[in-house]
This record gives sequence, C-alpha cells and structure tokens, in this order.
Amino acid sequence: MPSGLVPRLVLITDGRETMGSAARAAYQARQLGIPVDTFVLNGRPEPRLRLESLRLPSVAFTGERFPIELTVESPEAVDAQVEISAEGRVLGANPVSLLPGLNQVRVTAAVGAAGAIDVSGVVRAGKLGELRFEQALSLRTPRLLYLSMDPPELGMEASLLETLAGARFDITTGRALEQIRLDEFQVVVLNNYDFESIPPSGQEAIERYVQRGGGLLVIGGERNLYVERKGQPPTPLERTLPAVVAPPRSPEGTSVILIVDKSSSMEGRKMELARVAAIGVVDNLRPIDYIGVLIFDNSHEWAVPLRRAEDQMLIKRLIAGIMPDGGTQIAPALTEAYNRMQRATGAYKHIVLLTDGIAEEGNSMEVATSAAQNRVTISTVGLGQDVNRAYLQKVADLAKGKAYFVINPEELAQILIRDVMEHTGSTTVEKPIQAIVKRQAELFQGLDLARAPELKGYVRFEAKPQADTLLTLVSTPDEEDPLLSRWQYGLGRAAVFTSDAKARWAEGWVGWAGYPKFWTNVVRDLLPNAQSGEATLTHDPTQGELLAEYRLAAHVEAPAEPPALYALGPDGFQRTITAERAGDGYYRARVPIGARQGLFRVRPLEESRAFPETGLYLPEPELSTFGNNPQLLAQIAAYTGGQVNPEPRDIFSPGGRTVPASLRLWPGLIGLALLLNFLELAWRKLRRT
Repeated sequence: MPSGLVPRLVLITDGRETMGSAARAAYQARQLGIPVDTFVLNGRPEPRLRLESLRLPSVAFTGERFPIELTVESPEAVDAQVEISAEGRVLGANPVSLLPGLNQVRVTAAVGAAGAIDVSGVVRAGKLGELRFEQALSLRTPRLLYLSMDPPELGMEASLLETLAGARFDITTGRALEQIRLDEFQVVVLNNYDFESIPPSGQEAIERYVQRGGGLLVIGGERNLYVERKGQPPTPLERTLPAVVAPPRSPEGTSVILIVDKSSSMEGRKMELARVAAIGVVDNLRPIDYIGVLIFDNSHEWAVPLRRAEDQMLIKRLIAGIMPDGGTQIAPALTEAYNRMQRATGAYKHIVLLTDGIAEEGNSMEVATSAAQNRVTISTVGLGQDVNRAYLQKVADLAKGKAYFVINPEELAQILIRDVMEHTGSTTVEKPIQAIVKRQAELFQGLDLARAPELKGYVRFEAKPQADTLLTLVSTPDEEDPLLSRWQYGLGRAAVFTSDAKARWAEGWVGWAGYPKFWTNVVRDLLPNAQSGEATLTHDPTQGELLAEYRLAAHVEAPAEPPALYALGPDGFQRTITAERAGDGYYRARVPIGARQGLFRVRPLEESRAFPETGLYLPEPELSTFGNNPQLLAQIAAYTGGQVNPEPRDIFSPGGRTVPASLRLWPGLIGLALLLNFLELAWRKLRRT
C-alpha cells in the first residue's frame, strides 16, 4: 500500500479458498489497520450431471483416433455436447443424448504431436450445467518397417509410402530382414514378397513379433508363390497369417522339363547340387503335373521321360543316377525338349536349361522364338563364371522366361524351385474385378467401397476358418476369394491384402479419393494394443512428489542400465532423475514437485519401448469447486472493519480515518528562491536601460 494515503483493500471473489489462508491474511490486514471490503461473486454453478468414471488409453499413437470413455449420471433426459481439447486447442465436438441414470459415452479424437499431452473436455447439457474433466495422455509416433521386392528404381510403391508418411508413420524401408530388430517397430509390411526367401529363423522371428503384440500386413504380388507341402507342417509365417497362398486352379496340371548339363565340368559338388535341385522341383509338383528330365553332354538322352509326377520315389531314383561326363552341346538338347513339350498337355508348359559351359548357338534362337509363340516358357540357369551370358539371356528373353547366373552352387536349388513355381505354380488372377464388402468394420467408416474402382488382378489366397474376412472377390460364379482378411494372433494382429497397392493391379485405386483413408485405416488397425510394459505416473500429495513406475512385459528383456529420465513440468520445471530397479522387471523413480500443479511428463532422452514417456495432469483445485462462500467473505469484512458489497462510491470514502503524513517543502522553496533571483536580476537590468 502506498504511504501517505488512507489504506483500503477490495476483494472481488466467489470466496472459494483453494490455496493459502484467508484467515491469516485477514489477521495481518487488521493488525495494519487496513479494512477489507468484499464483493461476493456467484461462482460457477454446480452441474446436475455427475462424472462416475473417465477412461483413456494409457498410450496412443500420433494421428490415431483414440477413445475417450465417460460414465455420466444425468437426472433427466437431455441432449448434450461433448467437446474435447488438447493443450488448449479444441479437437472437435460430439452431440450425445443422455437418458436418466448412468450413461456410457464414447467419443474419439486424434492428435498429431507426440509426447505426453493434456486432454480436457466439457459436457454441456444446457440447464443441467457443464461437466469438466482433464487427464494426461502419452502419444507415440508409430514406427513401420516396409519390406518390398518391387524394384526400387521403378518407384511403384510411392503412392502407398506417401500415404503412410502423411498419416504420421515413421517409415523404414528395406528388402531383407537381416540385421533388423523387429521389436523396434509397431507394424511390419511385406509387399510383393517371396515368402520362400525368408529363412526359417526369420519366419520364426516374425511369428514371435506378432505373438508379442506387433502388427503384420502382407500385400500381394506376383512373387507370392504356392509351394506344395505334402503333409509337412505349416511354416511359422503360414501359422501367423490369416490366409495362405492357394494352389493354382488348373485341373489339367502343368508340364515341366529340366534340361541338365552333365558334362565333365559338372563333376563333384555341382552335379550333386543339380540333382538336389531337380528333386526339389519334383517335391513341389502335384500328381496331375508332368515332369521330364533331359540330360546332355556331347549328345542328349532322357533320364526321366516326360510323365506324370505320381511315382515320385521312382523319379527321384532316376535323377539320383545322373553321372557327369563328356562335352557340352546345348542346342540339340533344347530342340528335343521343345519338340516333346509341344505334344504335352497342361495349363502351363515350362522348360529350364541348366549349364555351366559354353556351346554353339545352333538353332536355339529359332527354338526360343517358336516356344514363345506356342505358350512354352524357357528359363536359363548359368552356373559358374565360364558361361555364355549373352546367349543364355537372349534365349530366356525370347521365350518369355528368366535368366539366372549363379556363382555359388548352394543357391541353385532355391533358384530352380522358385523359377518353376513362378512359371507353373503362379496363383495370380489377372482380370478386372470389383471388391465386395463381406462384413462392415470400423476401418471402413467414411469409405464408399461400392464406388471403388475395379482391381486388375490379385493372388489367390485361402482364408483360414478363424479369419475375419472383410473384403472378397468373385473368382467364379460359385466361389469367392478373400481380398482383405485379418485376425488376432497372440497379442498382435496380422492381415493379408491379396491384390497390390501400386499402379499395376490397383492402378484405378491409386487415383481413387478413398485410397489414402483405406490404407491408413488398414495399417492403423494393426497397431498394437499390448505394450512392451506398463508406465504410470502417480502423485503423492503427502510427500509432494511424483512416482514413476515401469513394469516390463514378460517378453521384454530388462536393460543392463535404465535410461536417463527427465521430468518436465509447468513454468519451466525440469529435473534429471534415475530409475531404480525395485524387482524383476519393475523400476521406479521419484520426482519432488512440491505444491506445483499442471501437466507433468517423465520421458527418456531417446525413445524406449520399455521406458515410454508417461504423464500426469494435476488439475487446479478451483476447477472442481462450485458456487460461492459468502460467509467467509462476510467474516473477512467484519473482522477487518470493511463492508460486504458496498456502493462503489463508498470504497473511496476514508470513513473518518486519517494517517500522519509529511510534506517535503525544501525542493519547492529552493525552486521559488531561484525564480525570485532571476526576477530580481531581470528587474535590475530593466532599470538600467
């Protein structure tokens, strides 16, 4: 209070005390002789609604719509509006209808920024008042691993990657699983991927990843090939997926002829692996298929004349008896195989030429050209350095097959089997076809799939009985094939989309307005609900501190040293804290905050699945107080000699009170003396003149 003036305080409030002590302040005012006048405000009216419970997910992902579930008790039926805000910015409003009694209200919202944020809301119900709530929510940026066998230089998957990047996914791209820690990602996408190229250890890693809460999406393509298992157990990847590649729908079977070089240069390991590769091809044929093995050196002969692949034991014994000797004459053997294939039956006819040497071209190019005209494909495999690459490449190109050049003989079996399956075991269907909604789902909200463009093709998969098949395709008048199937596998989810997502089969979809929303929803549907651990932040008001607790999931390996943690709060509050191990997979850290209120966050310096960022909002007490306290304000006024709700003019009346005051006269007197001195000098000057 300024000295020399009659003091008076005016208090304008609802009287709802939440901090400090009004009684102590009133005592001090009375001791100083300062009256306190009070104006009583009405305060916020207490709503007739009551919030029974509030539930938010412990962790959500940026850009993902997360649920906010309220249990609201209403005394009567009323139309209300639920408005959700984050960090003070309104996210949206949802109309709801409340009935008398308890009401379960569920709304959703999405936030683009990562970290712990303050989520608040208000339920406005007209005459029943406003019900407010506030809570902290931890948001993480979802990480996605995108593995594709599409040639990257073609840029065919740019549309899908741009869509997912726009949906705030942190994307890592690659072609192989080696040296990749799957548990660092929330979703793994396999696009146009050859499943047989994934080693058993890699498939087991994918299965464990999904079982522990990860998401897996397979997008179809021409590299998805059917492989006959014949009584063998399913692979780990087949166990994980809700649908598996179906066998070709070709009742007349396929015909395959293997032309194998048995010259002297093939002696030893090369010949042994060539026999193993040929036997592997036989293992992947059906009884209705045809197989022939033609061997050549300076001449050629049939080790296995073209026959049905029924008696596989006999065929394998014949292949095992192939012994190397002689030179290399390719053209006559190629002609013999093609002539025999022309008389064969089958939906597919395929020849594979395997050699490690150089021979005269002969009429090979005429044979390859004629084969292409008669729907016979020819692939070539050059084994070693001393092969005529140009010759083998040209034969394959003319006959619409593929050329392979193998330095390591150990790779021969895999290449040969994959080539035969690609040219005879393909289950791709290429024709215009419309997607059909088999079952409505939340991920289709806002999408008019009935108006989606036609697809130009797909890979035939068979959905498992337990799978949730959402989209189908009519393959024949009596049969449907799955287009989109999903299921829960352990703690995670897996899905298969049997067409592609690029400008080949999905060329019309890429330009469709619903394309971004469709793929964003499909991938977000796979985001994990189960976390790598539980992180909580609680308040201990008696100690004035926060307690951060971390409970690691059973499958998460405990770190050698907990990461450095940082606590952040309002008004620039910062603390460096250390998490201490308090049990198996259990860590905790304490943060002294005193009487501070607002949003507090505890996070590691670098993102950690085991120690994720967590937050807690400590609301200001006045947000939960309603009405006013006129009795307190009347006591303050009476105790200090003030008035309650006085007239405004009475505030400035001293009421007979005085205060001693002193006035410093010397500055004015000095100024007056100087002025008189100047006047005297001026008067004297005027008298002289």
